[in-house]
Amino acid sequence: MEVKELPYLYPNEMMKRVLMTIPAHFDGTQIQFDVGIELKPGTHLLVTILGEEPSHEMLVWNAMKLSEAAFARVWDNEEDAIYDSL
Repeated sequence: MEVKELPYLYPNEMMKRVLMTIPAHFDGTQIQFDVGIELKPGTHLLVTILGEEPSHEMLVWNAMKLSEAAFARVWDNEEDAIYDSL
């Protein structure tokens, strides 16, 4: 695939452009738009690659890790020290 250099746009020209974000996915061969949209040939695009969605298990482990400091502050306090000997 040949990568072409984009023409330089002066700031005032850049402000005239409208950016639109649409959902899309890669089917293994091509990028497929998830919504109906018509583009003129030669339309410049910016493609943002989103990372993989985290699994439910990864979200749970991350939430537990993030809450460790808060639980340590609540759990380890002088007022509840009496229960340590039970």
